[in-house]
Amino acid sequence: MPDVNMGLYFLSELVGTAMLLLLGCGVVANVALVKNKGFNGGFLMVNWGWGLAVFAGVLVSAYSGAILNPAVGIGLFVQHLLDPAKGIDFPHYAVATGAELLGAIIGAVLCWLAYKQHFDEEPEPANKLGVFST
Repeated sequence: MPDVNMGLYFLSELVGTAMLLLLGCGVVANVALVKNKGFNGGFLMVNWGWGLAVFAGVLVSAYSGAILNPAVGIGLFVQHLLDPAKGIDFPHYAVATGAELLGAIIGAVLCWLAYKQHFDEEPEPANKLGVFST
């Protein structure tokens, strides 16, 4: 991988993953929590919402290559071990994974804060859990 500013690389992955989780979990909260206007919006709404969330995450994390998922990072690191001309090396893998984990936490917390009133008023615990579960 060419020389990149590791701080910008970290920030790019962090913001991209936070955006992905904020928008993705946000659309699920909109459909799952009873007092939202999007309640029971259906399967198609969730799919379109997650698709746009991925698009937004990739768009804001273009500097780092938009890995956005530690599993993808593992795959790229293993690819680098097999063929050093491809994939990402260990320092980039470690920075990306740390940024993704922190970004995921930030995105989920922001989603929870955005829908806090709806979470507080939701009578069904399974609906609350479903927002952050796959």
